[in-house]
Amino acid sequence: MTIRYFGKQVQHFITEYAQAISSGTAAIFAGAGLSCNSGFVNWKELLRNIAEEVNLDVDKETDLISLAQYYKNEMGGNRSKLNNEILSHFTKSVGNNKCMDILATLPIDTYWTTNYDHTIEDSLRQHGKVVDVKISQANLADNLPKHNAVVYKFHGDISSPADAILTKDDYELFDITHKLFITSLQGCLVSKTFVFIGYGLTDPNLLQILSKIRILLGENCRMHYFLTKKISKKDFKTLQEYDYACVKRELILKDLQRYGIRGVEIQSYEDIPHIFECIRKLYFLNKIFIAGSCRNYGNWNYKDAYDFMYNLGYQLIKRGFHISTGLIEGVGPQVVNGALTAIEEYQLNIDSTLTIKTLPLIQGSDKHIKPTAKKKFQNNMISEAGVILFLFGNQYYDNVLEISRGVMHDYERAKEHNKYIIPIGSTGYASEYILNDIEKNIDKFPYLIPFLSNLKIETEPSRLVILIFEIIEYIRNNIESF
Repeated sequence: MTIRYFGKQVQHFITEYAQAISSGTAAIFAGAGLSCNSGFVNWKELLRNIAEEVNLDVDKETDLISLAQYYKNEMGGNRSKLNNEILSHFTKSVGNNKCMDILATLPIDTYWTTNYDHTIEDSLRQHGKVVDVKISQANLADNLPKHNAVVYKFHGDISSPADAILTKDDYELFDITHKLFITSLQGCLVSKTFVFIGYGLTDPNLLQILSKIRILLGENCRMHYFLTKKISKKDFKTLQEYDYACVKRELILKDLQRYGIRGVEIQSYEDIPHIFECIRKLYFLNKIFIAGSCRNYGNWNYKDAYDFMYNLGYQLIKRGFHISTGLIEGVGPQVVNGALTAIEEYQLNIDSTLTIKTLPLIQGSDKHIKPTAKKKFQNNMISEAGVILFLFGNQYYDNVLEISRGVMHDYERAKEHNKYIIPIGSTGYASEYILNDIEKNIDKFPYLIPFLSNLKIETEPSRLVILIFEIIEYIRNNIESF
């Protein structure tokens, strides 16, 4: 990822939204700007031909809702040309959407959009999500079984352009025609933390809903976020115009706070995928996969090895991390034992803190498992974690103790999935080999540079656990760079 040093305002948003994702309260509100990244048009381009037919210049117009209404009026109330414009602009093949490709990998289950295209739902499905799409009020009563995400398209869909919200008539009747959508959105705004992407917050219906929420909740309105590009001098002909725009922007951002919306100013809209990539990494940073096996502890005595792994599992759970493991002999059971102790002491939910995924071995062998099925299973274990910890890593092959091939495969998978890799080289075997290999290519693992020496030599159990948390915290504090 390109290194971009975001300001404190953006860093705060990254931290807060990652926490919202972790707590299951994150939601997206997407406007035309999101779909533009896939090659679709914005509102002005959609209505460019329409404006010409009523002798107006779309580039001089700011009230595009009225523009659509003017055209409908001139056509005697017929909006078939408007419908055709929607069809012609939103049925073409488009490219991938960088922002949605990132969002689709995260457990965000609520999407609201005023867009007519299928960018959101298509991206989610491409990443294996089951998507329940709500286009009409009738859809709200039906729920798709086992869905991962709901996409509310409360301004309509390309499949039914005649019902799309576009003209003043549509907006004025919105409270009547879309009453159930309004109720649903109000509920989401109360219970979820939204980030508005590619959306100018000029939709009169949305502002009306937000004002109702503010009236209902008063000072306790939930905080939402609005990504907007900073004003740049190069976008204005004179310094006076720039200064005026800055004053107005400041007033607008302060006014948004009445609705519980905090403006987050970014240098460029191209920064948005990078910002969400930071959020993705920060979210997955709390998910730790323990890779390792051990039939012989080598230079370690059993008590120190056990104390280290038990305490590691205990402290990870105590500090709010999620642990996943294949429960391989000599490492997995020790870590899990510590984790279970913490789960019991702090009355935590096992499902949300610990995942154990073991291969279905028969007489100690996995030869009966279909290779492609085994690969999918193992890739899934790695893909759902952000940090891969490597401990020890040996196994007997024909009665000869060697570096574990399974652990080395985990290392290759971790690199393929661009995970943060932390090998505890002082435990020896595969972990030592991996650390030495990383040192040869340290430019790809810059987050380990300050810790290489200690990872090689530290063997005191409690200090080693502290070292692991120092590395994770170092990554967290420099998430933009790594």
